[in-house]
Amino acid sequence: MTVDGTAPSRPALRRFMLVAVWLPVALVVLAVAVQLLLLPQVPATIAVHWNASGEADRFAPAWTQPIATVVFGLGVPVLIALTSRPGLRRGDHGPTYSLMGATAAAVSAMVSVALTWTLAMQAGLDGSADAPAVWPALVASLAAAAVVGVAAWFLQPREEWADAAIPPARPLALSSHEQALWMRTTSIARGAAIAIFAGVLVIAVSAAVAGVTGADPLLVWLLVGTAVLLLALAATTLAFHVRVDDGGLHVESVLGIPRFHVPLADIESAARVDVDPMGEFGGWGLRLSTGRRFGVVLRAGAAIEVLRRSGKRFVVTVDDAATGAALLEALANRAAARP
Repeated sequence: MTVDGTAPSRPALRRFMLVAVWLPVALVVLAVAVQLLLLPQVPATIAVHWNASGEADRFAPAWTQPIATVVFGLGVPVLIALTSRPGLRRGDHGPTYSLMGATAAAVSAMVSVALTWTLAMQAGLDGSADAPAVWPALVASLAAAAVVGVAAWFLQPREEWADAAIPPARPLALSSHEQALWMRTTSIARGAAIAIFAGVLVIAVSAAVAGVTGADPLLVWLLVGTAVLLLALAATTLAFHVRVDDGGLHVESVLGIPRFHVPLADIESAARVDVDPMGEFGGWGLRLSTGRRFGVVLRAGAAIEVLRRSGKRFVVTVDDAATGAALLEALANRAAARP
């Protein structure tokens, strides 16, 4: 959607990098420094996992704790920064980016506190089997994540997408009885589709490994159910047929469901807009946004946006959106003019 200003928002980018990258780096460096000081005081093998009762049930060499802190404390923030920074450099903005930055900082704080605390509580023990319950470390890490996450949210500037009025498309010239049809197929980017199915595959393989190794049946079925659910969601939302005709706007998954229909009688206006998935909708797929907007958002760029008579707006990203919006505007105007 067109926003108030298209120049890159440097304050938003700088603050995002501060909370999503540099703050996690500082937290992890501090945590690792403390852990290195503690290593001579802990057993060679330490507890690294606790069961539901809070009792240690898995163990590892103590030197792996600083490594795990770096991997997990910086891995998620770096991934978030890599996926968010390109959009911010283009000038995109919105609460989604602030949330991503706050999440990066919160995850880093949680990992840093949890792994440092669990190492510190084992200092002076004769063996890892004597490790105390993990509950204090868990509570402290969650509290740290909440505090750091909230602070990171407020450290970033509040930059909202402007819900300015969108001028309707210039309607195509149609006679009173002329028939017209416009059709396109829209699909998610190939890289995103590969990433989605790779994620499903990872969960499916995890389920298979858990089953073979004799894991808790509940965990196995949970992984299987998650993989099946994600596969179904992916298969039904990766591509849609978009059609404009005398019935209105039709958007239907290539598998038949889900499907959406906006009849001509319900259309106040139709326009061609540019959509930023992250900044406006918080991601890709079937998404809700501010301004009573619902979208089939499969990529960035051109989209048809319909303003319904109820004030709600429906958006679908699709090629040649200008033609589709112009025809829809012409058909809606003609239908409204008929007695």
